[in-house]
Amino acid sequence: MEIEQMEQDDAAQDTIEYKYKEKCFICSYPALFKCPKCEKVVFCSEEHGRLHCREGFAECFPYKVGYTEGVGRQLFTTQDVRSGEVIYVEDPIVVGPSQECEPVCLSCLAAIDTSYLCSGCGYPFCDEDCAADPAHSLECKVLANAPPPMFEDNTNLAYHPILPLRLLLQQSQDMNKARLVESLMDHEEERKGSEYWEFSQKHIVQFLQESCKQSQWSSEEIMNAIGILEVNAYEIKNIILCGYRGLFPLASLVSHRCVPNCRMIWNTEAPYQNKVVAAQDLKAGEEIATSYLRPSMCSLVRRKSIKQGWYFDCECARCCDPTELGSHANTLLCPACRAGHLLPLHPLDYDSVWLCKCGHQETSQAVTELVEGFLEEVKVLYENDRYNAAQWLDMFDRAKVYFHPQHEVISEIAKWVLPILGRGHGKTLSDFPVSMIKTKVELGINYLAVLDIVERGISKFRAKTMYELVDSQIYLASLDFRDGKCDRAAIKLRIKEFIFKMDEVTNIMSVLGVNSGYEEMVVRGAASLKMISQRLLAVPDKFGSTKNES
Repeated sequence: MEIEQMEQDDAAQDTIEYKYKEKCFICSYPALFKCPKCEKVVFCSEEHGRLHCREGFAECFPYKVGYTEGVGRQLFTTQDVRSGEVIYVEDPIVVGPSQECEPVCLSCLAAIDTSYLCSGCGYPFCDEDCAADPAHSLECKVLANAPPPMFEDNTNLAYHPILPLRLLLQQSQDMNKARLVESLMDHEEERKGSEYWEFSQKHIVQFLQESCKQSQWSSEEIMNAIGILEVNAYEIKNIILCGYRGLFPLASLVSHRCVPNCRMIWNTEAPYQNKVVAAQDLKAGEEIATSYLRPSMCSLVRRKSIKQGWYFDCECARCCDPTELGSHANTLLCPACRAGHLLPLHPLDYDSVWLCKCGHQETSQAVTELVEGFLEEVKVLYENDRYNAAQWLDMFDRAKVYFHPQHEVISEIAKWVLPILGRGHGKTLSDFPVSMIKTKVELGINYLAVLDIVERGISKFRAKTMYELVDSQIYLASLDFRDGKCDRAAIKLRIKEFIFKMDEVTNIMSVLGVNSGYEEMVVRGAASLKMISQRLLAVPDKFGSTKNES
């Protein structure tokens, strides 16, 4: 988009402001420019205009900013949007390392060791080139006033001040970005007295004001920057012990929904763009919503996490339903009758009693201890020994006594074990017990049943699960056909379903992109499984018939 330079004299600016009496669509400052494509949307700067329409896109982005009393600003579609279509693309306001992580380069954010330290501030970098990054110069001068950070134990606090510092520096250097931040909520009153509030006062505010000798920012200004980041920043990349997050102008306005309708595609390399696509078909005027947490989380954990992190009580349709819209991500098995389901009597009450139709009850505390105990086991295993299939299966055997097959605990086990079950160097599925492959199918079917409700449409978790499921189902179907357990008509129906699912896998991955070696394998594997399925359609029945029944 070609827009004249913003640096104009006062007289010219007054003339333009008179021409466009409306305010910028994103920051509410006086508008200086009108979109040359739609001639409807006005904005105050070229940078803000790129949030409405940018190079590489023939049309303006199909969203608008709205306001709802009691909620705040939100994004809504301006036209029907088909599944997979781009809703908008945005650049970050600021990006930096996660609060607690192993050493990362402050320039490129790569995971590194501490062999090269910046001669100014003492923070680790990849090398001299990264340390000389102009973007680091201002923060380096600030950090150089403090003692160099230490990375000798698990109490590393070095990265907590970095992103707040970058935001503060940017607000004084870049007014266009500062305007995007001004209206973002920091939930100051709700945060006061929290554990991280006290931590921030000591390890960020005092660090910047005293250790770094920065008196230009008041405690209130620093705490406001921290709050804006805590409430609005998104994790861009997480590799267990290190990662980075960013603050984005539009993503900060996207509301939470426990059944989201869009997918955010984070570019994990500079310039760290965020591309948002419709996860399913959207109607004009529909609110654009994401999930701030994994959609497969159970209500017991999810609602408390939302309250703690974003300071509101979610009362969506899913949270109001004891069965979570039939996903049963929160459902336990009754330990008394062994046949019924244990569900919260009052789903929106954090302390609700849990009740089975047989009359058996459990306290919220007892259920919470059981769920959190298993989820902690999952966390420990994936962080320390994630490729140990035997341990995952042992955990599954213990968990299925307590939890519905679609509970979050079982889904988490499925998520981690499906990619490794029935796999080994130089081995095929035929090298593993059929019982193991059937267990894999059982886990895959139940996990996919959850995802089809809470993360429906365009979803990498759905694509990966469908691939793993069909991979095993084709093998089991071939055994059934060989042993005469199903006829050609039955096998044909199953194979057509396999082909349909592999086409969906391919479509999802083409929209969301491939970001790992495993995902590359899924894409190649889906194409291969489709080819195998098509060949199976041509296989004669058990008795040698070659009649074309298609």
